Amino acid sequence: MTAPIAMRPATKADASELALLVNIATHGGIGMGWAYDDRAQGTYDPIEVGRLDMLDERDELNWRNATIAESDGEVVGMLLGYPEPDVMGTFPDDLEDFLVPIVELEWLSGGHWFISMLAVHAPWRGQGVGSLLLELAETRRAEAGSRGLALITEDVNVRARELYEREGFKVSASRPMRNYPNGTAPGRDWLLMMKDQQHG
Repeated sequence: MTAPIAMRPATKADASELALLVNIATHGGIGMGWAYDDRAQGTYDPIEVGRLDMLDERDELNWRNATIAESDGEVVGMLLGYPEPDVMGTFPDDLEDFLVPIVELEWLSGGHWFISMLAVHAPWRGQGVGSLLLELAETRRAEAGSRGLALITEDVNVRARELYEREGFKVSASRPMRNYPNGTAPGRDWLLMMKDQQHG
């Protein structure tokens, strides 16, 4: 019998695991960005750069905003998210080109609890871990007093979209993808999906 899934706050010691899961959540897209980062020189793997990003607390995408899902001591997935202010700040002007449409969509999620990253390791997919992490996101939303949940996914990620739709999310906006640093894009459009409180 499989051990139950337990949730715990991430720690600094989880930074490498979080970087790996962020790269899984983005289907390798973030890792491509890390691979072309100046800090990648002299490293063996882009995840080394991702680890530094997870330790960097100057923006919201860091270990303090992550929750680890475990089973019998094995990390099986994670949720990384945070409440967005009602009025979003100045749009960043130093983004890598492929990130611009993603951040444009995030800037439409003011007042929502934003699910920045949700990832489950391959052997654990289809076993309800994603749904448990979305339940946790709803708890975090309620605690923060946010008016709903928001996340961004790819148009081609049908399995994830079906999960989100089952959980009450609806597509509210889209932006055309821009190529990753290696010249590819994971699909055609990024989708902003929202679940307002009255729907849940």
